Amino acid sequence: MVTVQLHHLLFIAYHGIFEEEKILGNEYIVDASMEFHEKEDVISHINDTVNYSIVYEIIKKRMSIPTQLLETVVMETGAEIHREFPYLKSISISIKKLHPPVEGMQGSAAVSWHKEF
Repeated sequence: MVTVQLHHLLFIAYHGIFEEEKILGNEYIVDASMEFHEKEDVISHINDTVNYSIVYEIIKKRMSIPTQLLETVVMETGAEIHREFPYLKSISISIKKLHPPVEGMQGSAAVSWHKEF
């Protein structure tokens, strides 16, 4: 089994249920992990693995669409990645909102999603 991962992808996006989030935006960190069974003893061609530049573009595109819930964002992102790479055995995605608009809260809020195929 091979795992391809993207870590700490930073985006400015406009997700959230509060009006100020839709106007001001927020900083988000996205992590993604994809597992698949290798076809060869040694992978030596990009078509035999997960091209992480394509995964990055899928994540970037989805993060640019303002959405109320991060749950929606992770699930739709995962579905799109699986459409692009249908041989994946599992996908895990997490999105961390670095500055949630909760009075007095210090820290971040995050949503994680994992699916096995």
